[in-house]
Amino acid sequence: MVKTAFYAMRHGETAWNAQGRFQGHSDIVLSPAGRAQALAGVAGLRAMLAKQPHLPAPERIMTSPLARARETAGIVRDALGLPEEALSVDTRLREAGFGAWEGLTTLEVKARFPQERRRRKADRWSYAPPGGESYADIDCAICSLLEELDRAPPSLLVTHAGNLRILMIRAAGRDPAEALRDSVGHGAVHLFDGGQMRPAPRPPDEIPSS
Repeated sequence: MVKTAFYAMRHGETAWNAQGRFQGHSDIVLSPAGRAQALAGVAGLRAMLAKQPHLPAPERIMTSPLARARETAGIVRDALGLPEEALSVDTRLREAGFGAWEGLTTLEVKARFPQERRRRKADRWSYAPPGGESYADIDCAICSLLEELDRAPPSLLVTHAGNLRILMIRAAGRDPAEALRDSVGHGAVHLFDGGQMRPAPRPPDEIPSS
């Protein structure tokens, strides 16, 4: 679908991430560990660009409107020395909502919504929690964004784990069943090089994600 190289990054960790809570549209800020992860992620990106000077450096950053992504994007913008106008918010990068599950841990969801939890495990692509959204619901927004990237300067997208999995499916042709189960670390940066998505190196002293 898209041939132009771009970068995609997951936001740093929040307190809810550390507690294993579903966040969705809940606007939770980064934790101290999350800010460190954002710095580690951009350090990995800078190291990759230094070792591979043929790669295009990001000229703009597009971010989910949620606070955890916006704060991550601001950290990245400062580290890359980009001007304020290089950073913009795009609602198409917002995480899918989890409806009635937001704020609950996985164990709490299993206890309160056992049948719904089993349905989601059986159909991770199409199932939406009560009052929430599915991967399929946000797929069109991601595809719309990808169509624009071929006409845009090199971009870095700051988004969420689920959105990154859809990017891997739509841009890089990953098998959906495999990609939807991939672990995506907090602060992880991926490069789409026109054919596949590969992670930037991570500094050895980074704070691990939960």
